[in-house]
Amino acid sequence: MPVPDLGQSAAVRLYEAARAGEFHMSEDAARGLAESCDRLAERLQQAREGAETLTAVRGFPDLPSGHALSQGFAAKGQEYLDTLRAFEQTALRHKAAYLAAASLFLEADAANSAALIRTVADTA
Repeated sequence: MPVPDLGQSAAVRLYEAARAGEFHMSEDAARGLAESCDRLAERLQQAREGAETLTAVRGFPDLPSGHALSQGFAAKGQEYLDTLRAFEQTALRHKAAYLAAASLFLEADAANSAALIRTVADTA
């Protein structure tokens, strides 16, 4: 299931603006924001790992309505996981943009690559 766009495209545009020299910030501010993005991404990943069981719904009767309820609740659980994944990718993409805005291009490229790798891994 594709990850919904919950800010990733805005973060990509911000990254591109920073790479083009249209968005600037101090190194201290960029590093502080990048660290915040790392903490947020880590917490979102932990929340996702702890919520994997939301897609394994049991306990409804073995009837058509029970199957429909199980599938519906499992789909909601997957939607929650996809939303967490989307916010995690957004945080990583913002990290890359902030680092690029401070001309920390090697670190920005590494952060952007991490976001891309996470995107590819999640769609595989």
